[in-house]
Amino acid sequence: MVLTEATGVLCVLAGGYALARPLSIRSYPRADQWETDPEAAKREQRAYAAMAAFFVILGGIALIILGLRGSGP
Repeated sequence: MVLTEATGVLCVLAGGYALARPLSIRSYPRADQWETDPEAAKREQRAYAAMAAFFVILGGIALIILGLRGSGP
């Protein structure tokens, strides 16, 4: 069960990193968008990073709960 909880903690940490540094994770806007309108690309990158981070954190919390309940793999 510890593996499930540890994986959950890593997911929460990865999501927190994505929220703290949204421009450091995988780039979602296309390269030509970064060249033509960098401000719009930054806004889009921040929005996609926040959405991805939310679901990664949510999944991590679910794994932690499953591990604590003893229902994990």
